[in-house]
Amino acid sequence: MTTLRTLVAAHDFSKVAHEALAWTRGVALQTGAEVVVVHAYSPLEALGTREPPLDLEALRDETEARLRDEWCADLAAAEVTFRSRLVEDLPVPGIVSVADEVDADLIVCGTRGLGGVKGLVLGSVARELPRVAQRAVAIIPPRDRPG
Repeated sequence: MTTLRTLVAAHDFSKVAHEALAWTRGVALQTGAEVVVVHAYSPLEALGTREPPLDLEALRDETEARLRDEWCADLAAAEVTFRSRLVEDLPVPGIVSVADEVDADLIVCGTRGLGGVKGLVLGSVARELPRVAQRAVAIIPPRDRPG
C-alpha cells in the first residue's frame, strides 16, 4: 500500500483549481500528507494591466501573497501542513519541476472540461500533466460539470 506523504496541487487562481484544492485538502486531512500548492507564473501576464514602470519584484511578491494568504486560506484553517510555491515557468514544466523537487506522491489539478475541438486547439494542463509527469496525477473535474 502506498502512503501519501506529499501532494502537489496546481493552482491557476480559477474556481476549478480551487475546487481541486478542496479535494486535495480532503485527501491531506485523511492521510496527514503535506500539500505543496504551485502557481506557474509569468510577469508578462501583467503587461497592459498596470501603469508603467512595472515593478516585477513587487508584482511577484503580490502574487506570492495572494497564493499563500487568499487561495491557501482553507488549508490553513483546516490545519493542513502546506507550502505555497510560485514558479516562473509555463504551467506543466513548472508544476512537474516542483513535484520532482519535493518527490510528490501525487499531483492534483482541476480541469475546465473543455472537449472536442476547443480542447484540442487550446491545449490543457490537465491533458499534458499525465503525459509529462513521471508520477501519479489526479484530475478533478468541476463540480458543476454538465451531466
